[in-house]
Amino acid sequence: MDPMEKLLSFYSSLRYEDLPPETAEAVRALVIDTVGCALSGSSAPLNAELTERHARWGGAPESTVLVYGHRLPAPHAAWLNAAMIHSNDYDDTHDDTSIHVFVTILPAILAAGEAAGKPLSGKDLLAAAAGAAEISIRLGTSVRDHIHSGWLPTTVYGTICAAAGAAKIMGLGADGIANAAGLGYAQAHGNRQALLDATLAKRLQPAFSAQAGVHAAALAEVGASGPRRIVEGADGLYELFGGGKGDSSALTDELGERYEVGRTSVKPYPCCRSNHGVISAAEEAKEKLGAFGSGDIESVDVWITRYSYSMVGQPFRIRQNPQVDAQFSAQWTAAFTLLHGVPGVSDFAPERVVSDRGIQELAGRANVHIWEGGDEVPDSNAPFRLSRVAVKLKDGRSADVTHEKVKGSPDWPMSADERREKFFACAEGAALPLERSRVEEAFAGLERIEEQDDLRPLIQFLAASSVTV
Repeated sequence: MDPMEKLLSFYSSLRYEDLPPETAEAVRALVIDTVGCALSGSSAPLNAELTERHARWGGAPESTVLVYGHRLPAPHAAWLNAAMIHSNDYDDTHDDTSIHVFVTILPAILAAGEAAGKPLSGKDLLAAAAGAAEISIRLGTSVRDHIHSGWLPTTVYGTICAAAGAAKIMGLGADGIANAAGLGYAQAHGNRQALLDATLAKRLQPAFSAQAGVHAAALAEVGASGPRRIVEGADGLYELFGGGKGDSSALTDELGERYEVGRTSVKPYPCCRSNHGVISAAEEAKEKLGAFGSGDIESVDVWITRYSYSMVGQPFRIRQNPQVDAQFSAQWTAAFTLLHGVPGVSDFAPERVVSDRGIQELAGRANVHIWEGGDEVPDSNAPFRLSRVAVKLKDGRSADVTHEKVKGSPDWPMSADERREKFFACAEGAALPLERSRVEEAFAGLERIEEQDDLRPLIQFLAASSVTV
């Protein structure tokens, strides 16, 4: 059997009861974190306008747009929710493959599940999300060492796993899930140019994958067929995206025994994952140095891996979208952390980035280098690991900090309290003022998601029907 077909066949029969307890716990935490990211992202630039445009287009009232409360056709709701989740670059990352996992699959599963017009159980959602995440991560792992750096792994694999997830929650069965995944592959997309140009298109790209996934599942439901040799076909993923190379064993090794989703990281900072080690190392350097101001700093040097350098190592400059410019700058994040502490969502607001001349000045003086550490931590399987920040002050004080782990990863996890604090901070930053009691009830329900016979009421707690006027 083709390895992709074997993976999809496994997924079609996966139940909540099959998940190891630690896997179910990891997926639950990632679902909560992803929902929180959507709440905060609702107030990011352009999302109100994007929501209004989709509402104007109208259509069947199938699925809920978080925060805003509109009920729209399932593909549109999935698109808007995914766009909000990714807006602040605060959503999860599977560090080894550089994939944002849940931004594509959770909006697709929620939208398709709600549109089905029947109770959406927590156990069904956890099983659908766990298996779809496994598909995404295993695809990423299988071609990680060969995919051209210009492709965005999140969106390339996102159409496939979102389609499979939507089909799973719709109850389509093995054949329907396989067709949906193939139809998802038919819509595979995603280049990095929007990131390099620091345009808002960067944070919209996973939304296209979520929407494509719901669309693919709906087409499969009415009988449309999709290609089956998604990976090893003559024009499959390996040939077109991996230069003819790929490790198909990664798709099926220890299938059902080892779940890669448990290695997915929750982000503590709302910016590119490549900056996270820079921020934590700069924070420690700041604590070691004691009191100082921007005028006291003689030099700042930052070292990051070659992969991270390609993402955040270029000189900081303000272009079309200052939020994206700052989120993808090691210079800016190091400078901000040294002067003000770790940045939050509001610190990346465009007006804040543009107006803070002190940060801009220090960022302009910070030097970013490629870590030349030999084979200790090859970029292929640890692209974000190893960040070093060295600071010298004019009075002779200095600090030189290296972090070999990245906060939020399984090796340095956020605590339950930190994750809870992140969720409620995200809720407070929503575009519309959500009632605290409703948010607390939704959070408590999501923490016991496997006990929920129907998640639809919890979704409504986080939508406009429950806002304070």
